[in-house]
Amino acid sequence: MMWPAVSAMFIKWAPPFEKSRIIGFATSGANIGNVIALPLGGFLCGLEDGWKLMFYLFGFLGILWFVLFVCLTADSPLEHRFISSEEKSFVITHTCEDFSKINEEEPLRTKVNKPYRIPWMSIFTSKPSIAIFIAHLCHNWGNYMFLTQLPSFMKDVLRFDIKSNGLFSSIPYISCWMCAMISSVISDKLIISGTISKSSIRKIFNGIGLIVPMIAVLLLSMVTCANPYMGVVLLAFGVGFLGCNSGAGFQVNINEIGGDFSGILFGISNTFATISGIVSPYIVGVLTPDSTQHEWQHVFYLTAVIYLFGAIVYILFSKASIEKWAKNCN
Repeated sequence: MMWPAVSAMFIKWAPPFEKSRIIGFATSGANIGNVIALPLGGFLCGLEDGWKLMFYLFGFLGILWFVLFVCLTADSPLEHRFISSEEKSFVITHTCEDFSKINEEEPLRTKVNKPYRIPWMSIFTSKPSIAIFIAHLCHNWGNYMFLTQLPSFMKDVLRFDIKSNGLFSSIPYISCWMCAMISSVISDKLIISGTISKSSIRKIFNGIGLIVPMIAVLLLSMVTCANPYMGVVLLAFGVGFLGCNSGAGFQVNINEIGGDFSGILFGISNTFATISGIVSPYIVGVLTPDSTQHEWQHVFYLTAVIYLFGAIVYILFSKASIEKWAKNCN
């Protein structure tokens, strides 16, 4: 529920020339969570009843985040209690330019509060929407597969002990965070310069965010316990470049085509994409009953095919301008 809610806020808070950075910075916090949780989890699991403490700790942090989110955020700059007049004017002025493309005849306050009919059929039949759904699904396949199975691969194939496992398992997510940050900055600079179209920028970065991981997992299929640190390097590339998708790829693109329906579009996309979180751990379990390097090769081959499929579909059918159904929202 959090991801669609935050995505809906971006349309009123993120100026077009800062959108990649704002969305990339905000969503990459999930990678920082993995960086902290994986080594910390490895350390706590080494203690007596440490796994219980891990649940208490992260449960408390979740409650703390919720309190801060409720107190410090608002749907729009108009409703925020702590924003300065200068920042409010800046955000409204530049996001209002985006709103004017949706409906030029209505003021910002009306658009923020006025209810509208959701064009479900148009969303589900839109080619750019479907391209985002598929790219998101393919991205999440690898993301969830590594998030849930990476410690097993580290232990069974690369032969890392549990404490080293937690530390090395966090390295790919440091890389992912860095890629999200860097790609979002480069993307916004390219948009400001006008040297390349916004649609091409999204296709390029999303292509990088799936093709580089595809190459990395193919190379990873040849790694054994004889060269475990090469496996860590390849994992850093394989998981790391997925960050380009959230920093400058489909995850930013949702707000560009969805307008006021960005939250709904993200909710639909995330629902489809989360299927990967259910299916991929099961498929990995079926393909690796003995957790051998040879069995993991089949996992990586399948993941490479899924990445390639997602990249091709997104490059062919995505766009970076608001969809017609998102303009006619009343």
